[in-house]
Amino acid sequence: MSEKLLSALLELFAIIAKKGSVTEDERAAIQKFLEDTLSDEAAAKHLKAFDDFARNIGHQEDEDPERIAKICHTINAEFTYGQKIILTLQLLELILADGEIADEETAILINVVEKIRIPEQLVADIKSFALAKELSAFNNAKYLIIASDEARIPEAAHSLIEPNLDGFLAVLRLVDSEMYFIKYIGDNQLQVNGVPLRRDAITLFPAGSTVKGEKSQSVFYSDVVSRFKQATDIPDISFEARNISFTFPNGHTGLHDVKIAEETGKLVGLMGASGSGKSTLLNVLNGNESPTNGQVLINGIDINQNPEAIRGLIGYVPQDDLLIEELTVYQNLYFASKLCFSNKTEAEIEQLVSVTLSSLGLSDTKNLKVGSPLDKTISGGQRKRLNIGLELLREPSVLFVDEPTSGLSSRDSENIMDLLKELSLKGKMVFVVIHQPSSDIFRMFDKLVILDVGGHQIYYGNPVEAVRYFKHQTNAIDKDQGACIECGNVNPEQIFNIIETKVVDEYGRVTDERKVSPKKWEKLFKEEISIKEIEKTDELPDPELHIPNWVTQIKLFFQRDFKSKLANRQYLLINLLEAPILALLLAYIIRFYPENETSEYLFSENANIPAFFFMSIIVALFMGLTVSAEEIIKDRKILKRESFLHLSRSSYLLSKIGILFMFSAIQTLTYVLIGDIILEIDGLNMVYWGILFSTACFANLLGLNISSAFNSAITIYILIPILLIPQLILSGVVVKFDRLNPHITVPDQVPLVGELMASRWAFEASMVAQYQMNDYNKPFYPLDKQMAESEYKTVYYIPMLETKLNYLETHLNEKDTEEFKETVDLLSREIGLELEIVGKNQFDAYHKLTADNFDKWTADKTKKFLSALRRFYNNLYNEASAKKEKGIYILTSTKEKKEQFEYLKSNYFNQAVATMVRNTNDPDRLVEYDGKLVQKIYPIYMDPQPEHLLDFRTQFYTGKKYFGGYYFHTLGFNMMMIWAMIILLYATLYYDILRKIVNYKK
Repeated sequence: MSEKLLSALLELFAIIAKKGSVTEDERAAIQKFLEDTLSDEAAAKHLKAFDDFARNIGHQEDEDPERIAKICHTINAEFTYGQKIILTLQLLELILADGEIADEETAILINVVEKIRIPEQLVADIKSFALAKELSAFNNAKYLIIASDEARIPEAAHSLIEPNLDGFLAVLRLVDSEMYFIKYIGDNQLQVNGVPLRRDAITLFPAGSTVKGEKSQSVFYSDVVSRFKQATDIPDISFEARNISFTFPNGHTGLHDVKIAEETGKLVGLMGASGSGKSTLLNVLNGNESPTNGQVLINGIDINQNPEAIRGLIGYVPQDDLLIEELTVYQNLYFASKLCFSNKTEAEIEQLVSVTLSSLGLSDTKNLKVGSPLDKTISGGQRKRLNIGLELLREPSVLFVDEPTSGLSSRDSENIMDLLKELSLKGKMVFVVIHQPSSDIFRMFDKLVILDVGGHQIYYGNPVEAVRYFKHQTNAIDKDQGACIECGNVNPEQIFNIIETKVVDEYGRVTDERKVSPKKWEKLFKEEISIKEIEKTDELPDPELHIPNWVTQIKLFFQRDFKSKLANRQYLLINLLEAPILALLLAYIIRFYPENETSEYLFSENANIPAFFFMSIIVALFMGLTVSAEEIIKDRKILKRESFLHLSRSSYLLSKIGILFMFSAIQTLTYVLIGDIILEIDGLNMVYWGILFSTACFANLLGLNISSAFNSAITIYILIPILLIPQLILSGVVVKFDRLNPHITVPDQVPLVGELMASRWAFEASMVAQYQMNDYNKPFYPLDKQMAESEYKTVYYIPMLETKLNYLETHLNEKDTEEFKETVDLLSREIGLELEIVGKNQFDAYHKLTADNFDKWTADKTKKFLSALRRFYNNLYNEASAKKEKGIYILTSTKEKKEQFEYLKSNYFNQAVATMVRNTNDPDRLVEYDGKLVQKIYPIYMDPQPEHLLDFRTQFYTGKKYFGGYYFHTLGFNMMMIWAMIILLYATLYYDILRKIVNYKK
C-alpha cells in the first residue's frame, strides 16, 4: 500500500468517525488497523495523522463529498476487488466500534461503497454478519456454523461439529469473490494461524488457514470450503491411491506403500527432498506409469485397468513446456480447444479461448508468438499460465501439475497457484508437485503429502499442521506453534530441516548420518496418522469432451503443424532453398565437356550423368531424413499431454506425413527442375521427380521412426550418417554388387542386403528409365534388345556350351566323376531353356543328355543343334539390324530429319548411362554359378527367369521385373518396391516397433 493511499484511507476513516464524533472505541479500531498493517513506529505516526484529520474534518464539512469522491478514485486505481471488500469490512467495524450506527455514518458508507463499486447486497451481508449475535440470526445458506451440538445449528446454515468448542464459530461466504470471514462467539481462546482470534469480531479467513483451540480439534480452511461446496451441483470425485509401490526397470524402488484419499475440490501438494520420488508419484497417480503394486482409483475405477472409462477426466501439466513455440498464444489455445470440443461452433471456440485468455491474464499477449525458453517472446510466468490454460480449457476433474512455480518470481508463482486454487474451488481436484513454496503458497494447499528419500511417505494431512507434527516428533520447545505468532507466516523449510537433521559427533561436528532415517519417519507416520475413509460414488462426472472424428483430427493436426512451420522462417528458408542450392551446386560441378575452342556441352557425352542420378538420390534421402528427424521428438511432451484425450495416433501421424510429403514434393521438384535445366536432361523430368519424391518419402518415414524411437535429438543426428552410409555402399554404384564380400553376394541376383536399400531401387529405376524411355532410344529398344540377345547367344553363350560339349567328348571314359556329371547337367539345363524358345522338336537327342546316357552320338547331335542355334540367333540379329538400319534411314532421309535425329541423340541419349546398364565394361560376359550359366553383359535387355511366383530378384539394371505371375517394367516395379518400404515403415511407426526394440529390457 502506498503512502498516498494510506493517507487517503485515514482521511476517509476520519470523515466517517467524525460524523458520529470520534469515540475511544473508534480510535482503538483505527489503531488496531494500523498496528496490523504497519510497524509500531509507523502505526503511531499514522495514528497521529488520523487524529489531525479528525480535528480538521469539522471545519470543512461542506467539502466532504468532494474529498470522499477523490479518495474513492484513489482506491479504485490501486485496490483489487477483494481488497475493497476488506476495506468495506473495516469501515463497518469502525462504525460499529462504539456499538452504535449514526445515520450520517451510514450515509457516508453507502456513498463510499457505491463509488468503489461494491454491491449493496454484499454490504448488507457483511453488516448482518457483523450485527448477528445469536445462532438464530445465522439461518441462511451463506453461513457455516461450527458448534458442539448439531441440534443447535439453524436448519438453513451449513454445519460442522466440533465437540469441545464452547459457543460457536460462524463463517460467512461471499460467493462472487469466493472470500470467507469468521466470527467467534464463546469463551474459548481460539487462534487463527497461531494468532489469537478476537471474540465477536469479524476476521478474514484466507486460503490455508487453521482455527485451533486448546481443547478443540483444528478447523481447516479446506473443511470449511468443502462444506459449502457440498450443496452445489459440482459432481463428486473420490481419488484413492491404495498402497502404491513403484519399481524402476533397473530394479530400484521409487515408491513405498503410498496412500492417498481425497474428495472433490482439494488442492493437494506433493513435497519432498530431491530424489524422494515426487515426480514419480505424480506420474503413477496420473496414469503415465503403472504402479508395481497397489491401485489408483477414481470413483472406484482403476485408471490403469480401465483407461477408457476415465477418458478426459485427467489433465496433466508437466514441468517442461507443452507449447508449440512457433504458434501464438491464441493459436496454442485455439487448436487445443478444437481437439477437445468438436460440438462447438467456431464462434463458441473463439469465445472459450477469449475467456480463458482473460482468466489467465494473457489477453494482451494473445497475438505474440510463444517462442522458446532461450528465445523468449513471452515471460516465464506467462508460459506457465499458458501451459495450465491448455488444461483449463476442458477443466479436467483431476489435474496433475509438476512444479508449476519452478524458475518463476514470487509474484508469478503466486499468480500460478491462484489459478490452481481457483480451479480447486470450482470443485476440481488438483495435485501439485511443489518445491520450496512461500508461506502464502504453502497455506493455499488443502492437503500435503511429504515423501522422504527413496519414496517413503512420511506425512499426509493439513500443511500448517505438518509443522506441528514434525516438531512434536522431535519434542521441540515450540512444538505447538505451526506459524509465526507475530506475522502468521509458515516456513515450510523448517519441516525439511527437522526431517534431515544430522547426527553430531563427540567433537561437535555434523556427520552425514541422519538422526531419523526415511524408514523410521515412515513408521512414525503410519503409527501417528490415520487416513480417513472417503465416500465413494459409482458415477463418473461427464468430462464434457467431444473429441473430433478421425478425419477432423487429421485436418486439425495438419493445420496446427503447417501453421507452426510457416511461422518458422528459418525452417522454411532452409528447407525450401536447400534443394535448389544443392541442385545448382552439383549440376554445375558435373556439367562436363572438353575444354577447347570448338567444343560445346552435349548431354550425350557427359560421363557424369550416372553420378548425378546417384547423388540426386542421396540428396533426396538426406533431405527427407533431416526434415523429419525431429518431428516426433519435439512433439513428444505435447503428445504426452494429449494422450489423456485418447486422440487417434494414426491421425497425428498421417497429418505429419502429409506435411512432410508436401515439403518433399516441393524440394524434389525444385531440385529436378534446376538440375535438369543445367545438365540439359530432357523429356523425363516428371519421371525423375517421381523417383526422387518416392525416395524422399521413404526417408521421411525412416526419419519419423528414429524420431519416435530415441529420446535425444543429438542421438538422432548421429544416426543419420549411419543410416545413409549403407544406402551409399549398397546402392550398387560406389561398389558394384559383384565386388562385395562373397558371403553376401551372388552373381545372378542383387544381394539381399542390397534389396533392402531404397537407393538401389531408386538408382536402378533412374538409369533404366533414362535408357529405355528417352526419345532417341525408345523407338529402337525392342530391336536393340533382339540384337543384344542374339549377340550374347552367338558370341558368348553358344561358344561356352560348345566348350562344355568338347570337355564331355574328350572325357567319355570319366562318366563317374563329379565334374563330368555337373557338366552334363549344366549342358542339359541350358539346352532345355533354349528348346523352350525354338521348340522341343528341334533336338531329338535331348533325352540322352545325362551322365549315364551321354555318348559319341549324343555329342554329334548336340553339336549340330548348337550350330543350328547359332544360325537361328544370327538370323534374328540380322533381321533386327536390318529393321533398325531401315528405321534410321527413314529418320535421316532429309536434312531436317537428320538434324532432328542428331539432336535427339545428343540431347536424350547418354553414352555413360548406356555403358552402365549394358555392363559392357565388365570383363565377365557370363559366369558359371550353381550349375548354370549366368549372363552378365546386357542386363538391360534381360528378361527375368523366376523360380517361383514371388521370385522378384534379378540382376542389377534388368529392364523387366517379375512378380506373382506378371512382368513389370523396372521403373514401375521399383517405384512399387519403394512405396512398399514406405508402407512397412509406417506400420513400424504406428506400432512404435523401433522404440520398443530400443527400450527393450530383459
